[in-house]
This record gives sequence, structure tokens and C-alpha cells, in this order.
Amino acid sequence: MTMNASKIIAATCRWTARIFGVLIIAVFVVFAVGEGIPNPFTLPLTVQLGFLALAIFSAGIVAGWIWELIGGIVSLAGWLGFAVVAVDLQHMTGVVVSMALPGLFYLASAYLRRTRKLDSNVK
Repeated sequence: MTMNASKIIAATCRWTARIFGVLIIAVFVVFAVGEGIPNPFTLPLTVQLGFLALAIFSAGIVAGWIWELIGGIVSLAGWLGFAVVAVDLQHMTGVVVSMALPGLFYLASAYLRRTRKLDSNVK
């Protein structure tokens, strides 16, 4: 793959992750405003852990704007925590699965940018 194509694909992955991540966080905010944020200490432990996982996921999405690799890892860790705690495999919907996409796109962008830098250092 040429260096220019790698640069374009990395930028596309980065902006796809950013836009999709902002949309997901916007949905969270709309639900929080519409439903109201409950007192987390009055909720069952699994719901508390689910909220914690979503907070970690959201922090990873925001961190990915500056540090793609860290943001991708953190958002996927939060997504995995949410999937393990709040969703059983029979009810794993496309919405929950698609929440992993920003983290995957951040990781792809970080990988492509790193390999591009390594290729430019070799020449």
C-alpha cells in the first residue's frame, strides 16, 4: 500500500471513529436527559457496573480524539465490560455490537499511522 493511500485510510478511520463515537455519546446524553439520571447507589450492582462500563467506554471515545491507541483500547474495554455485565449473548443486538466500532476504527487508525511512520523511517 502506498504511503498516500495509507494516510487517507488512516484519516478515514480516525474521522469515522470520531463521528460515530460522538453520535453514540449523543444518544447516551439524550437518554440521560429524557429519563433523568438515577441515583447509582440505589440501583442493583449489575446496573451500577453497566453504568461504570459505559462511562469508561465514553471516556475512551473522548480520549481517542487526542490519543487514538489509548482511546481505542479504553473504549473497547468499556464496551466489553458493558457487554459482559449488562447483555447476555441471546440479547446481543446490533446496537450493542456496533458500539465497538469507534474503538476498532481508532485502533485501525493508530495502526495505520504507526506503520506509515515505520515505513517512512526505513527509506
